[in-house]
Amino acid sequence: RQDELLLSLQPSGKAPNPMERIRMFDNQDLCMLLQISKRTLQRYRSIGILPYLMLRQKTYYKESDVERFLSEHLDEFSKEQIEAYKARIR
Repeated sequence: RQDELLLSLQPSGKAPNPMERIRMFDNQDLCMLLQISKRTLQRYRSIGILPYLMLRQKTYYKESDVERFLSEHLDEFSKEQIEAYKARIR
Protein backbone atom coordinates (compact mmCIF):
# COMPACT_ATOMS: atom_id res chain seq x y z
CA ARG A 1 0.00 0.00 0.00
CA GLN A 2 2.81 2.41 0.81
CA ASP A 3 4.46 1.66 -2.52
CA GLU A 4 1.25 2.71 -4.24
CA LEU A 5 1.19 5.95 -2.26
CA LEU A 6 4.81 6.69 -3.15
CA LEU A 7 4.15 6.03 -6.82
CA SER A 8 1.15 8.36 -6.70
CA LEU A 9 3.53 11.18 -5.77
CA GLN A 10 5.11 11.04 -9.22
CA PRO A 11 4.00 13.72 -11.69
CA SER A 12 0.81 12.84 -13.53
CA GLY A 13 1.00 12.33 -17.26
CA LYS A 14 4.01 10.09 -16.81
CA ALA A 15 3.30 6.41 -16.47
CA PRO A 16 5.10 5.04 -13.42
CA ASN A 17 7.86 2.63 -14.28
CA PRO A 18 8.05 -0.11 -11.63
CA MET A 19 11.81 -0.32 -12.21
CA GLU A 20 12.23 3.33 -11.17
CA ARG A 21 11.50 3.02 -7.48
CA ILE A 22 12.07 5.91 -5.14
CA ARG A 23 14.29 4.82 -2.28
CA MET A 24 12.96 6.17 0.99
CA PHE A 25 14.18 6.19 4.58
CA ASP A 26 12.06 6.49 7.71
CA ASN A 27 13.12 8.26 10.93
CA GLN A 28 14.77 5.21 12.45
CA ASP A 29 16.70 4.39 9.28
CA LEU A 30 18.01 7.92 8.97
CA CYS A 31 18.91 8.24 12.65
CA MET A 32 20.94 5.05 12.43
CA LEU A 33 22.49 6.02 9.12
CA LEU A 34 23.59 9.49 10.25
CA GLN A 35 24.18 8.46 13.87
CA ILE A 36 21.98 11.26 15.22
CA SER A 37 19.06 11.40 17.65
CA LYS A 38 15.40 11.61 16.68
CA ARG A 39 15.30 15.10 18.18
CA THR A 40 18.15 16.26 15.93
CA LEU A 41 16.33 14.86 12.92
CA GLN A 42 13.17 16.67 14.01
CA ARG A 43 15.13 19.92 14.32
CA TYR A 44 16.48 19.52 10.77
CA ARG A 45 12.89 19.07 9.52
CA SER A 46 11.46 21.98 11.48
CA ILE A 47 14.07 24.49 10.32
CA GLY A 48 13.53 23.32 6.75
CA ILE A 49 16.96 22.01 5.81
CA LEU A 50 15.87 18.39 5.34
CA PRO A 51 12.87 17.82 3.04
CA TYR A 52 10.46 15.06 4.02
CA LEU A 53 7.15 13.44 3.11
CA MET A 54 4.34 12.36 5.41
CA LEU A 55 2.42 9.21 4.54
CA ARG A 56 -0.13 7.90 7.02
CA GLN A 57 1.38 9.78 9.97
CA LYS A 58 4.86 8.45 9.19
CA THR A 59 7.80 10.54 8.02
CA TYR A 60 9.89 9.52 5.02
CA TYR A 61 12.96 11.01 3.36
CA LYS A 62 13.99 10.58 -0.28
CA GLU A 63 17.49 9.25 -0.87
CA SER A 64 18.27 12.17 -3.19
CA ASP A 65 17.19 14.69 -0.53
CA VAL A 66 19.39 13.00 2.07
CA GLU A 67 22.39 13.12 -0.26
CA ARG A 68 21.75 16.80 -1.01
CA PHE A 69 21.39 17.51 2.71
CA LEU A 70 24.74 15.83 3.42
CA SER A 71 26.47 17.77 0.66
CA GLU A 72 25.02 21.20 1.44
CA HIS A 73 24.38 21.45 5.17
CA LEU A 74 26.92 19.42 7.06
CA ASP A 75 30.03 21.56 6.69
CA GLU A 76 31.30 20.41 10.06
CA PHE A 77 31.77 16.89 8.69
CA SER A 78 34.86 16.01 6.71
CA LYS A 79 34.52 14.99 3.08
CA GLU A 80 35.50 11.43 4.04
CA GLN A 81 32.61 11.21 6.52
CA ILE A 82 30.13 12.53 3.95
CA GLU A 83 31.36 9.99 1.39
CA ALA A 84 31.03 7.24 4.01
CA TYR A 85 27.41 8.28 4.71
CA LYS A 86 26.64 8.35 0.98
CA ALA A 87 28.19 4.89 0.60
CA ARG A 88 25.88 3.58 3.36
CA ILE A 89 22.88 4.96 1.50
CA ARG A 90 23.76 3.12 -1.70
